[in-house]
Amino acid sequence: MPRSPQQNDVVKRKNRSILNIVRNMLKTKKMLNEFLDETIDYVVYLSNKCHTKSLNDITPQEAWYGRKPSATHLKVFGSIGYVYVDDQVKTKLDYKSKTMIFMGYDKKSKGYKLYNPSEEKMVISRDVKFDQEKA
Repeated sequence: MPRSPQQNDVVKRKNRSILNIVRNMLKTKKMLNEFLDETIDYVVYLSNKCHTKSLNDITPQEAWYGRKPSATHLKVFGSIGYVYVDDQVKTKLDYKSKTMIFMGYDKKSKGYKLYNPSEEKMVISRDVKFDQEKA
């Protein structure tokens, strides 16, 4: 809302909270700051699935869509994911999967966003087996 400094304080506090969580996650997983954008997306995605006092203890997603969000698909940030390699791409002697790092959820599809450290690029895939104990 224009010319309402009261709301600016709320937004500044929320942004500071998000950045504190992001900083903590990156340091805990020993990740580089180049993953800042993906980490922010992940934290905001999770915060939209958490209840808040300002919405009378319901989630932002519940207030917007009218139904409680599911948490069954949530994965641990920075965990190891084994991404299936399509038969058309691999040869008979290649591995059936590649080891990647879970970075969040794709905004445009129902896929997982993963980082491939050997090729230094992001990949979107649904065919992933996660080992959330390893990070």
